[in-house]
Amino acid sequence: MGITARRAVQVGLVASVIVVMWFLAVHSSLRPVWHHTFDLRVYRGAVRWWLDGHSLYDFVRPHTEKGFTYPPFAVLVLLPLALGTETTATVLLTAVTGGLVALTTWWLVGPVAHRHGWPQWVAFAVALPVTLAMEPVRETLGWGQIDLVIAALVLADVVALRRDRAWAGVGIGLATAIKVTPALFLVYLAASRRWRAAAVAAGTFAVTALLGFAVDPSVRYWTRTLWQTDRVGPPTDPNNQSLLGLVARLAVPGEPNRVLWLVLAGMALTLGITRATLLHRRGDDLAGVTVTGLTACLISPISWVHHLYWVVPAVVVLVDVAAGTPVAEGWGRRRPRAARVTAAAVGLVVAGGFAGSLIWFFVGAPAGPWAGAGENAYVLLVLVLVFLLPARALGRTGHPPGVGSGRLRPRKAWRRGGPGIQAGFRKVREGSAIMLTISSRS
Repeated sequence: MGITARRAVQVGLVASVIVVMWFLAVHSSLRPVWHHTFDLRVYRGAVRWWLDGHSLYDFVRPHTEKGFTYPPFAVLVLLPLALGTETTATVLLTAVTGGLVALTTWWLVGPVAHRHGWPQWVAFAVALPVTLAMEPVRETLGWGQIDLVIAALVLADVVALRRDRAWAGVGIGLATAIKVTPALFLVYLAASRRWRAAAVAAGTFAVTALLGFAVDPSVRYWTRTLWQTDRVGPPTDPNNQSLLGLVARLAVPGEPNRVLWLVLAGMALTLGITRATLLHRRGDDLAGVTVTGLTACLISPISWVHHLYWVVPAVVVLVDVAAGTPVAEGWGRRRPRAARVTAAAVGLVVAGGFAGSLIWFFVGAPAGPWAGAGENAYVLLVLVLVFLLPARALGRTGHPPGVGSGRLRPRKAWRRGGPGIQAGFRKVREGSAIMLTISSRS
């Protein structure tokens, strides 16, 4: 195939994906795409209320029951959005969020394209409309939310950890100071024994929490507001795709069993952190971080659909495996073809379900097992990803897998460590030979 014909096929593929995603997200979905940046207006109203000298957590947006639910430090981050006009704030936040979607998508798909010999621009041009069509990203843009900022801070720490930067952990600390739920990533760092990064994250959070006292000198948020989940909405709301949301909807018209929810959340927490740590030890830190983010969505009392961004990197990992990147361990290692087929099937279901706003086809439908499963489909898909997301055998993700862990003998580490490690072993061997020669002559 000539260059012109190949380029025509590539352009046709990109155009086809854009059309399909547009149809799924806009024309076939029962969910509106734009929500008039309602949450951005809550942010602006709360910050302006505080600037006028009022107590931050007394704010309630007029004609609604919505108030400010983030830690005090978040006000300092959101301050630029309150200083100009509403139009300026909308354009600014939409531009920042859109830029972060493009940047994170490029970063996620670049290595996958390189491994499989795909043109990176084609991979990015296909991945970007799919990412924008998936409901968590659409909802973030439509509501004027800051979830992509939170995700970008966490992913920046993934980059820093791979490069062994001293500041690794700052992103997770800042994300936690803005929205609390990213604190689970700090637990992940500790569970995977990256103590320096965990300490940096904890220290960053502590410093920003102290700065928050300049906004609200009381401990009201940490002792009361944080625990008042009814401030953001009822757990039965279909938008709430957490385990509590699932339990609450199954209990309607009764009250959800909080003990049952705590048991399920504890099990999900144990499973999620255990799996995330295992994925890290097998050399796939992106998969580990992704499972941690998905677990945080499951165990949080309220996880709106726009919180579920972590399905996006999960789909990238699944596409990578489906394209032929081997699985590091387990049954997928022994049965590579089955692993590829499973990854492709799960990836298609997750991407298609979230792009097509699957749960909204079942909201308000007559009661029944199918309606119940459909209304809770995102919770169930997140559970499947926490259970099944594999670790890829990547060779090197910052550090060669196994090197320095005590699990590989030096010769095996030399073979699997890549050119840098091999050169190191050669220098050690040459240095030993020189020392032996000197010793023999003296």
